[in-house]
Amino acid sequence: MKPLLLIALILVSITSCSSDDTATDSKIIGSWQLTNYDIGLSVDIDKDENFNVNLLDELNCQNNEVLMFEANGTVSSNDTFNPTLLISKSMNGEYEFDVECAEGSISFASSYDVDNNNVLYSDNISTISDNKLYRTLKNVINVYNDDFTQIIETRDLNLIYTKQ
Repeated sequence: MKPLLLIALILVSITSCSSDDTATDSKIIGSWQLTNYDIGLSVDIDKDENFNVNLLDELNCQNNEVLMFEANGTVSSNDTFNPTLLISKSMNGEYEFDVECAEGSISFASSYDVDNNNVLYSDNISTISDNKLYRTLKNVINVYNDDFTQIIETRDLNLIYTKQ
């Protein structure tokens, strides 16, 4: 009787673990459109007198970035949003932007892992909440002095993707 009870307990624990993993993994599978690209500053790069934190609302660069999370554990994008941002900060604390939109497309493919609401890919952890994927790339944006001879600060790049 004891061996049957032990086998039943093992089967129940294996079944409950695998169904939890499937439920967690299923929320990431699909396509995710880049909907927010910010560095934590409200700016008016396009000089329309409307300040935005989301640089997608300020830049005239085409944004076609969609992440595709597949059930086989791969994530890919055929067209990443990758403008060149040259940012300087004057002595009076004002930021100036020189933006160049990337021509062509940059693609990538990687594996990913899901742990509850966290997704790990490309050595970075993203978080899923309310059909949004939040990703922060720490200290990847350089801010220079007026004559671009010295980096005076770095900023995080905050990305939000919305499930399609």
